[in-house]
Amino acid sequence: MQNSQIGEHVQCLDMLRVESASGSAQPFHECAILLEIWDSGGLLQTSMAIPIETTISIRSIADGLPAKVVFCEQDDYGFLVKIAVSEPGWFPESYTPPYVMTSLKAAKKCA
Repeated sequence: MQNSQIGEHVQCLDMLRVESASGSAQPFHECAILLEIWDSGGLLQTSMAIPIETTISIRSIADGLPAKVVFCEQDDYGFLVKIAVSEPGWFPESYTPPYVMTSLKAAKKCA
């Protein structure tokens, strides 16, 4: 993933386990599909709404990567949830999804 630029949204695919941060008033566990990733966040598809400003833990990454929900909107398949990750270098240095569509690959498929 050396070709990705800062802030560039990259289409990807991974299944992640997300849950409420410890001590949350309304605890939850959810499987989420990671659809896009960038250096400071990502876009998840979930089956439940997660309120904006909720701190979540992505249990599938490291020992539970903390993230904050900055957007949540219902769509035809559930909910699109945009997260902000404050940990520096989380993508691509610390974590890269198993399936990633780089800009070059996307351009070739559209040609």
